[in-house]
Amino acid sequence: MKLDFSVAVHSLLYLDVHRDSKVSSRELAQSLHLNPVMIRNILSVLHKQGYLTGTVGKNGGYQLEMALADMNLGDLYDLTIPPTISYARFITGPSKTDEQVNQSAIAANISETLTDLFSVADRQYRVYYHQFTMADLKRDLDHHGYFLAQEDAGSTDL
Repeated sequence: MKLDFSVAVHSLLYLDVHRDSKVSSRELAQSLHLNPVMIRNILSVLHKQGYLTGTVGKNGGYQLEMALADMNLGDLYDLTIPPTISYARFITGPSKTDEQVNQSAIAANISETLTDLFSVADRQYRVYYHQFTMADLKRDLDHHGYFLAQEDAGSTDL
């Protein structure tokens, strides 16, 4: 899976803590232990969608524009992990371009079968994430176990 969703979530939470100041991509990169270019690419997407503001230059940086409660996790997931993500790296068997005369029935069909399975799981992830906001995620960050406690309590509506 791509890191984009995790980077977006981490960055937004970091910006929330530092709401009163501008945060550079270098500072965010140090917090995330990633390259500042990768951070800027993802923050550019978040900026275009109104999650944050950003300015360039010596005194530039990023600031959160929206409240965490107004940021739906499902929307962030959809924004950062496209539904058309390729599952090719998770699948065994020949590629569609391989022309093998004596393929087994499994080898001939496993790619499509696993792609179907991963596609269904991805749709379920998206539905699940749409139940939560970034405020819910922050609640778990502040009091780890929030999501697990809700599950243990049998709650389907967090």
